[in-house]
Amino acid sequence: MNDTSGYSIPDWFNRAIDAPHHDHRIAVGTTEIGFRTWGDPSNRGVLLVHGGGAHLHWWDFIAPLLADDHYLVALDLGGMGDSGRRAEYTQESYIEELLAVATAAGLDDDTVIAGHSMGGAISLRAAVAHGDRFSHLIMLDSPLRPESDAQEESGKARSPFQNKRFYPDFETAVSRFRLLPEQPAVNPWLVEYIANHSLHETAEGWCWKFDDNAFKTRMFGRGGDLVEELKIPLAVVYGERSKFFDVETLAYMRQLLPADVPFIAVPEAHHHLFLDQPLAFVTAMRSLLNTWAKA
Repeated sequence: MNDTSGYSIPDWFNRAIDAPHHDHRIAVGTTEIGFRTWGDPSNRGVLLVHGGGAHLHWWDFIAPLLADDHYLVALDLGGMGDSGRRAEYTQESYIEELLAVATAAGLDDDTVIAGHSMGGAISLRAAVAHGDRFSHLIMLDSPLRPESDAQEESGKARSPFQNKRFYPDFETAVSRFRLLPEQPAVNPWLVEYIANHSLHETAEGWCWKFDDNAFKTRMFGRGGDLVEELKIPLAVVYGERSKFFDVETLAYMRQLLPADVPFIAVPEAHHHLFLDQPLAFVTAMRSLLNTWAKA
């Protein structure tokens, strides 16, 4: 469902959506996990991890633009997108999915792992626990904060992904799609593309694909306590206008991380930086990947 009627769609987007790719499904324990690949498997691998409540199609128009000299792999995390559901969702189950997909896709230990938002938190934990499996980590608008912040907030925040609503038809459901956290829809045609891939029909009506049970408990801390355990190079890419990267957060992260960690701000981008400024985001990714290839 690539229909983004009513908008002027740039040619690069249509070429990206039509780029060759392969879809796969594997069993991770008792849960089926879906993933998609682009590019030549003999090239250096990049494992892409989406954010909370999202899915692999967020990368459909990004991965092909990096596939000339890299092998891109994106998965649907358990309970999201078209992957199966679990009775229980844990940090360990998500990490197990990343490792299983990396193995099934043929990714070697020279693989870059890149995660957006919640996907960055999962990727950080995977890289800490299995640093021999990945070569570099890119955290995409995925902030680090002191662990004390998470303890203070415990029990106060209610996930916006809980208690899904059902809609009578596809069109009504698409019209209710909103980015979380809320932000301007800089490219409404991209937001519509994401919305079109975010729904499925059930006996009760149309609803979002994610399992709201995956968000009933806060399973990730703020990550600041983990960084000293990270043994592979890290880069931070964030939206210049992201609500998660305010002055205080940036100051904390710059003090926390080694001086050689790149911080790349994508101009005019909010939290969903590759929806806001997709080509600038691709440029940032290419810069990092090319730099690391020469190191």
